[in-house]
This record gives sequence, structure tokens and C-alpha cells, in this order.
Amino acid sequence: MKYVEDTTLTARKAEIEIKLKSVRKMLDEEGLSGVLLMRHNNFSWITAGGRNILTLYSEQGVAPVLITKDKQYVLCSIIEEPRMREEEIVEELGFKLLYHPWYDNQILKMVEDLCDEQHKVGCDIHFAGLKMINDKIDPLHYSLQDNEIARYLHLGEQLSAGLEEFIVTVRPGMTEFEITGGLANALWRRGIDQVLFMVSADERAYKHRHGIPMDNVVLKNHLNISVNGRYKGLITTVTRMVHFGPKDDKLIKQYEDTCEIECRSIAAIKPGVDDIEGYRACKKAYEDLGHGNMWPLHGQGGAQSYNNRDYIITETNHRVTVKNQGYCFNPVIDGTKTEDGFIATEDGPLFITKPISFPVVEREVDGIHFSRPGLVFIT
Repeated sequence: MKYVEDTTLTARKAEIEIKLKSVRKMLDEEGLSGVLLMRHNNFSWITAGGRNILTLYSEQGVAPVLITKDKQYVLCSIIEEPRMREEEIVEELGFKLLYHPWYDNQILKMVEDLCDEQHKVGCDIHFAGLKMINDKIDPLHYSLQDNEIARYLHLGEQLSAGLEEFIVTVRPGMTEFEITGGLANALWRRGIDQVLFMVSADERAYKHRHGIPMDNVVLKNHLNISVNGRYKGLITTVTRMVHFGPKDDKLIKQYEDTCEIECRSIAAIKPGVDDIEGYRACKKAYEDLGHGNMWPLHGQGGAQSYNNRDYIITETNHRVTVKNQGYCFNPVIDGTKTEDGFIATEDGPLFITKPISFPVVEREVDGIHFSRPGLVFIT
């Protein structure tokens, strides 16, 4: 099936209606009269791709959504009201727009006026004595609707293409800061927000699992870039690597082992099956390929949607995979890493990010064919 985003008002309202029903079902189950969604990722989710984010520093958006048992509202200051109405078209999407003076934040008063029992109102952050229930809201994101899948695939296509086109233009002598700035430019032009950068050159790529870019590190031979990109609230992750110099058979074998670990992990993730199976397949693959000492050094992956990771899979933190749930595994062996997001569909993994212009490493695991990105050598 080819997923194409339907951006019409009718399609967005249909998506929102399904989500409102899931929220209200949760309210009934929790004995609540309403919920205040203050996180910007939840705004994007409930509005079918809207944005109320202002500062990247905060998880809280500038226009919270209040959902009661029969109505839904967008609450904001007078500063945000024109954009919420004109650009986010929240009223046309079915939300009543209420605003207060910028110098007198009245969000809590609005909640009190609109909800009969304040002590029965939930919230996705700790706020003014409301009941913190984000752990009940996040799971509502997991099973993606068709239009969300279309948005996710658009994100993956643009993120993969932008990173791959840029990384092959990098040259030795550039600092990690310069590389990061160039990549940011490449992705912003494609409409992709960047919410995480890891740029590691040479020994830092071998030493650090989370190598944030440094201003005093100059690239010589080996480069690893991981980036989390966001589009209309959805977030996915991708890693690509290049090596400057002649081909190195030992490095190629290690990289392909990393690909194999990722493929075995992904093959074990299926709707209706506990995702602990992916975790265990990942661990066993490290051991089978002789890299068992690498497995404990880094989180290996988990679910994703409107968060960088909805949760990291461990023996004590795992769930049954639902239809059309997003995931990502990120195996690392010192110096090599592979990582692409995918959706667990009933027909198998549907890759969000994937090789676009990079060479391809072909693999088959449990009857599933994988086309993974290769390691690029630049001489």
C-alpha cells in the first residue's frame, strides 16, 4: 500500500475524531472529567500535525489543549491567538479557541471554569495539582493511522535523503560543529526540525555511544552521524557513516555485523507479539556474531512516535506491539552503528528511514528481505 498524506480539512478532522474518542475512553477508564495536554508533542498528535512549539528548550507548548467528556478547547494567550486561529486553524478542526491577556496567565482558571471537578482533571505534565497521567496518554500514540504513516514516510524520505546527500560532501579538516551546521541547513531546507544531533569523528566514533558534536574536533578519517528529525510532531532517527581512505575489509565486516544485529532485532518485532522478543533477538545476535561484550554498553532500541523514544525496551520495560507501531533499533560495535526507524505492520516492517543514495547491504532474516545502508568509503 502506498501511503499519501491527505491534508484536507475533512481528513484531518476524521483523524482527530478517532483520537478524541481514544482520549475520552481513557478518561472514562481513569474516572476523570477532562485532561489538559500541555506538551507540544501531544498538541501535534491531537491536532493531526499541528504545531504549538515555540522554544526547543521546553517540552511544554504555548497553547495547551483541554479535552472534556464532550468538548475540546485550545487555550492560549492573546499572543498566540491569531496564529492558532489563522495558521493552525484550530477552530476549523473542531476546537473552541479561548485566550487570556499575556500578562495574566489564566490557563488554570479556564480549566476550573470548563471542568466541573478540578481534582478529576488529568494533565501530561506536573501542573497546579492536576493528576499527572502522561503514562496513559503516550500509549494512545502507538497505533498509527494511515495519514500518520504517510507523514512518517515523508519525514523518513526527506531525513534520509538530506543526510545522505550532505554527508558525502563532508571532507577531512572540517570540525564537528561545521559538519553539524551544514547538516542542519540541509534538513531545514527540507522542512525537517532536528531534535538531536550526534556527530562523532575518528576516535570519538569508537569511544562514545552518544557523541555530541564538539567545536575542537577535526575530522580525519571516520565519521558517524546520528540525527533525530521531526515533521508535524512525529520523530524518527537515522544513522549514516562514511570513511575517508581505502576500503578496509575488517571495518566492512564489523559494519555488516552491525547491520545483521539490527535486521534480526527488527524481524522479531510483530503486531500482537511482546516486543521483548526484539530485545532478546538483539542480544543473541551480538553474542552469535562474537560481539557480546558490546551489548551492555548502549540501549539497543525501542518504540517511537511523537517522542524520540516512547520507551526503551528492557527485560522490565516492554509491551505487546500494536498494529502500525513505530520502532527503532540502534546496535553499536565500537566504531560502527546502524539505525533506521520502521513501522511494525501486519505485512512486516515498513521502513521510515532507508538508504536513498547510499549503497545497499542486502540481508534476509526469517523470510524478511532487508535493504540496509552500506558504509561509504571516500578516497
